[in-house]
Amino acid sequence: MGASFQTSKNHRLFILVTGLAGRLTLLSVLLCQRPYFLIGLISWVSLTHAIYIPAVNMIYRSNYRKQNRGVCYARAQMVALVVSSATALSVGRVLNWRASASIWVFAAAGLFGCLAYMSYVSMPRRSVDEPLARRSRRFPYADLVQILRADKFFRRYEVNFFIYGVAFMITFSMVPLFVNDVLNADWTQASKVFGVIHPLVMLIFLPLYGRLLDKTSVVPVASIAFLCLAFWPLSLAVASSLKFAYVAYFFFGLGMAGVDVAWMLGANTFADPDRIQGYTAIHVTLVGFRALMAPFLGLWVTRHFGFTAAFGLSGGLLVFASLLMVLLGRQCANPAQYAGLRKKRRCEGQIR
Repeated sequence: MGASFQTSKNHRLFILVTGLAGRLTLLSVLLCQRPYFLIGLISWVSLTHAIYIPAVNMIYRSNYRKQNRGVCYARAQMVALVVSSATALSVGRVLNWRASASIWVFAAAGLFGCLAYMSYVSMPRRSVDEPLARRSRRFPYADLVQILRADKFFRRYEVNFFIYGVAFMITFSMVPLFVNDVLNADWTQASKVFGVIHPLVMLIFLPLYGRLLDKTSVVPVASIAFLCLAFWPLSLAVASSLKFAYVAYFFFGLGMAGVDVAWMLGANTFADPDRIQGYTAIHVTLVGFRALMAPFLGLWVTRHFGFTAAFGLSGGLLVFASLLMVLLGRQCANPAQYAGLRKKRRCEGQIR
C-alpha cells in the first residue's frame, strides 16, 4: 500500500479512502459491543492507520523544509498534544460518571478521525524537489529487502529501534493491568496518568528534540529518548502508590517526545526523495512484527515472575537500545550524508 501511494497520482483519493475505511468504521460500535467484535474493530483501525502513516510521512517531507523539519513537526505535535490532553481528561471524567458511554467515545473518535484525514487530503503532496517515484514491477517486499541489505546504516538503526519497540510494548501492554489491579486507579485518575501528564511533558520537550534533530541527526535524538524512556518502566518497577505512576509518566513523556520525532522523521533522514515510502514501509512493517511477539512476552514474564520483572526487562532493553544508538552515532557522525540507495558507495562501501 505504501508503494501504491508513492506512485499514485491521486494521493487525496488514497488518503480519503483509507480514512473512511478505517476511522468511519468505528461508528459500527453503536450496533455491536461484543468483545470479539471490538477486538476485531480495533485491529482493523490499527491496520488502516499503518497504511496511512507512509502517506502522511511523504506529506510531511513535501511541506516541511529539511532545514527546519524537526521544529515544524514538533510545533504541529504540540497543538495535537494540547487537544489530546484536554480530550483525555474530559473522557476520563465522563467514563468515571458512566462507563457505558464508552461506545459514544468510540463513535466520536471515528468522526473526528475522519475530519483529520480530510485535513490531510487538502494538503499538497509534492514540492519541486520531491519527484514522483517510478512504479516498480517487482514484488513490493523485494524493494524492502534490497533497502535493508544495501543501506547498512539504516538497517542498524532499525535493529536498534526494534529493540526499543519490544521494550515499549512489554511495558505498554502491562501498564493498564498494573494501574488498575495494583495501584487501584479509577477512570479519572487513569486519564490523568495516561492522557494528561505525559502529553504535557511532551509539549515542553518536543521543540527541544525537534531543534536537536535539525542541528544534528535522528540518531542522537533516538539515543537520548531511549535513555529517558528507560526510567518509565524502572519507575513502575518500584511503584507502590499512584504517585509513582505520575513520576513514571513524566519520564514517559520525556522519552516519547524524542521517540515521536525520531519515529516519524527517521526515514526522511536516510531516504532519497523517491525512496521515502520504501524506508517508511520498513519502519511500519517492523512495528507489526514486534507487536506480534512483545505483548505476549510481557504477559508471560508477568505471569511467571511478576510486574517488577517485566518492567525491569523493559528498562534494561531500552538502556541497551540507547547504547547501541550511541555506538552507531560515533561510527557515522552525520547520517544524512549516507541517505539513499542510489548514492555512491559510502559508509564503509555499503550504500550504493
